Amino acid sequence: MTEESAKSAEDYFQEGVAAGRLRDNRTALESYKKAVELDPDHFKAQFNLGIRYGKIPMNNKAVECFQEALRLRPEDAMVHYSLAVVSNLVGKFDEAFTHYKEAIRVNPKFAKAHSNVAMLYYGIKKGKETIHHLGKAIELFKELGDQGMENNARSLIEDCGREFDLTLEDCKTL
Repeated sequence: MTEESAKSAEDYFQEGVAAGRLRDNRTALESYKKAVELDPDHFKAQFNLGIRYGKIPMNNKAVECFQEALRLRPEDAMVHYSLAVVSNLVGKFDEAFTHYKEAIRVNPKFAKAHSNVAMLYYGIKKGKETIHHLGKAIELFKELGDQGMENNARSLIEDCGREFDLTLEDCKTL
């Protein structure tokens, strides 16, 4: 038995993690692929493979990997969020909306999901939804102590408020 054939899916996964830390996308991708070949249900390998494809960027491949990770863990907010991000990048806006909303359903305190879905709503000029989610993002970024993102969301609310003639109070509930 060769050393290569003695490796488990977890061994390959750990190699991928190590390569990723070194910013070696090629080795990380190959390692995650081998892990998934050995164990198609290795959630972390599927998920990390999606992340690596997204970094290259090969976003359609990333979508496939995140969909597979979602099959394995349908209630994982980060998988929904990641799938939303790459879906948006490849122009699948309906899927992006669906997965941001699902990430928020699974984890209502997911600040970046609120912020990103607000930007999708802004793109289709739905002011109330935009401001509503930016308001949620402000609260959550404040809780997280992320002053930069909180300030960014506040600035966007001011701009959107003028554009849509709405206040945050108008948009507290949808």
